[in-house]
Amino acid sequence: MDCPVDRGALRRAELDSGLPAFECSRCDGRWVRFGDFLGWRERQPGEVPETPSHDSVAVTPEPSPTGPRRCADCGHLLTRYRVGHGVAFALDQCGRCNGVWLDAGEWEALRGRGLHDNLHQVFGPGWQHGVRTEEQRRATEAQFERQLGAPDFARTREFGAWLAEHPRRSEVLAYLTWMTR
Repeated sequence: MDCPVDRGALRRAELDSGLPAFECSRCDGRWVRFGDFLGWRERQPGEVPETPSHDSVAVTPEPSPTGPRRCADCGHLLTRYRVGHGVAFALDQCGRCNGVWLDAGEWEALRGRGLHDNLHQVFGPGWQHGVRTEEQRRATEAQFERQLGAPDFARTREFGAWLAEHPRRSEVLAYLTWMTR
């Protein structure tokens, strides 16, 4: 079994208590068989709550080499999936056997954020749709901030937050529309 990054030999390891994995001694990446992960997940007492990304948990491991990667088990090409939720890296999964490659530090970053037990969801369409929606929202906000300038954008966001919670929001919007014609 070879490392998807540097083709070095993988050795048996334990990613978490009761979760077998295979580790590369050169790049410190880990290969996890999806069935092993699901079995480990079923034995967990419950879901770990997600920690907000503004906490002091390091969520960006060292950048990994780019280029195509092959499955350590079956040789199929791996597909990259963005994690989202304030985590800046992507995970690699085999489309044939569903094995997962974790670059050095990624498991620890996921664990620190309470996302390690959601690994099986990261690769699903619902999670990935949420990631794309989050990225689109951030890009749109950045565009408005550039157009309005930071002070006006901050003021607009503050007003928007107030308006979103206002019990008579539709009347306030109607007045603003009338007032600005």
